[in-house]
Amino acid sequence: MEPMIADGVPTLAGLAVPVAACRPGTPISAVESLLRADPAAAGVVVVDGDTVHLIDRPTLDAALTGRLGFGRALLHGRPLSAVLGAPALVLPATTTWDDAARAALARPVGSKAIPLVVRLGAQDWGMAPIGPLVDYLSGLHARLAVTDDLTGLGNRRLLTELLAQGRPETQALLFVDLNRFKDINDTLGHASGDILLQKVAGALRAAAAPGTGLRLGGDEFVVHIADVTGLPGTGTVEHRLRDAGHRLLHAIAGPFPVGGVPITVEAALGIAHGGMPGLTDLSAAADAAMYAAKRDRTRVELWSRALTSTHTADLAARSELRTAVGAGQLTLHYQPLVCARTHRIVSVEALVRWAHPTRGLLAPGLFLPQAEQSEIIHALTERVLHDAVEQAARWHHAGRDLPVAVNLAAPVLTDDRIALLIEGLLAQHRLPAGALIVEITESAVMTRPEQSAELLRAIRAMGVRIAMDDFGTGYTSLALLSRLPLDELKLDRAFVMRIHHQQERVIVEAVSRMANGLGLTLVAEGVEDEPTARILTDLGADLLQGYHFARPAPAADLPASLSPLLSPA
Repeated sequence: MEPMIADGVPTLAGLAVPVAACRPGTPISAVESLLRADPAAAGVVVVDGDTVHLIDRPTLDAALTGRLGFGRALLHGRPLSAVLGAPALVLPATTTWDDAARAALARPVGSKAIPLVVRLGAQDWGMAPIGPLVDYLSGLHARLAVTDDLTGLGNRRLLTELLAQGRPETQALLFVDLNRFKDINDTLGHASGDILLQKVAGALRAAAAPGTGLRLGGDEFVVHIADVTGLPGTGTVEHRLRDAGHRLLHAIAGPFPVGGVPITVEAALGIAHGGMPGLTDLSAAADAAMYAAKRDRTRVELWSRALTSTHTADLAARSELRTAVGAGQLTLHYQPLVCARTHRIVSVEALVRWAHPTRGLLAPGLFLPQAEQSEIIHALTERVLHDAVEQAARWHHAGRDLPVAVNLAAPVLTDDRIALLIEGLLAQHRLPAGALIVEITESAVMTRPEQSAELLRAIRAMGVRIAMDDFGTGYTSLALLSRLPLDELKLDRAFVMRIHHQQERVIVEAVSRMANGLGLTLVAEGVEDEPTARILTDLGADLLQGYHFARPAPAADLPASLSPLLSPA
């Protein structure tokens, strides 16, 4: 029997068979005649005020037969009330099969198999058999076991089943991980994040053919392809898989309206298929390829043996880094910024190093990219801020005016707690806010420009100075630049390295005029010789930073040539 569907869910309206209604005083013989005249009739309902009973064919036949075969004689002339049992379970016609089955099975043991009474209307009744409901509930439980609750896609259990059913050499997996999904949750709330996941799932389901779309959890999705030979397109299997990956990313890109905000989705996608030489674990291989695409920002990557070893090493490094943050293995080196005209030290930039127990002192480029792709970056930033403010306070309380600059990565700019942390550290160490400089990059700001600007305004309202690092390499619009609460622009070292070319000089001079017009201090970093320093000074740079003046060093080991500049005023 086909269920009637309401909002995609089967209801009792499609299962119930109409039955006649009788009163308790109706003669049993009259009901027997009614059922004999209509072989299709399943029974009758007996309505006694607000109480409803059910007399179906098996119940009536059993009563008329009796234990010794004399039931009909004993019940001759008797009313229906003589054979009524417990009241029936009555449910409205709009009840879903799922709810009806659960209600029926919740009855006492001896009543579980009794059909349900269905209220079809004010005076209309129906009877619903239990068998189809139980079968449906069993099938529903089986489906739910392999279905993601939020999106309706298959889940990790279904993926395991699909991989076990197919031929290993013909299968392929496309692992998808959304970029910066945490920012959506933090900015718009988890409810909006769930809505976005549902919209992405819908787009992925439509674009997955001939594969099957699944959600592994969080913001991780996967498409399982049972037979790569059926992929559309021409060329090698790898070429067609790569094309499929790009089509999938395009399909889930949106924008999707969430809470009145159009959200564009960026993601990384990793691909592996069973025919690749040396591949032993399809899921692990696709995951490693996805991680490489996210790390290298290539959007789509195919698995190779090198990726698996790199992925394993990266995971181990993350674990080590998490330990390092808590074990005090991070240390700060300071690089001075000097006045372009007097070469007197004006401030220092705090640069983190990792004192690795076996690999020695590691530069930030060897571990910060991994930290920024995980939650470790928040704990690391807190550690750096604490140590930098503590050192700045030592200098301040010793009578030395030496502001310290600290870099904030993109993920940190979406964390409102960072402003509270800075405020608390300044108060704890009794350090004037002007002794701290916060550096951000163009790319970090452009991740969430409005949210970043709001956080930076809160920090600057304390009196902390704000510097934009690596200026000239990102995509900051001039309109956004004028709205950001900036004090300094740090010209990217790429311009400084080519400053002997006329074209670069023109660009630097234009940036200098813009900075001057906006009331910003212009810093040139990466200065490695005196001729470069002179050119930058002539072009309007206010502060210079680079190996020509000093390499980064621990606070106690700043160059002796700079020591007079560090003495109390």
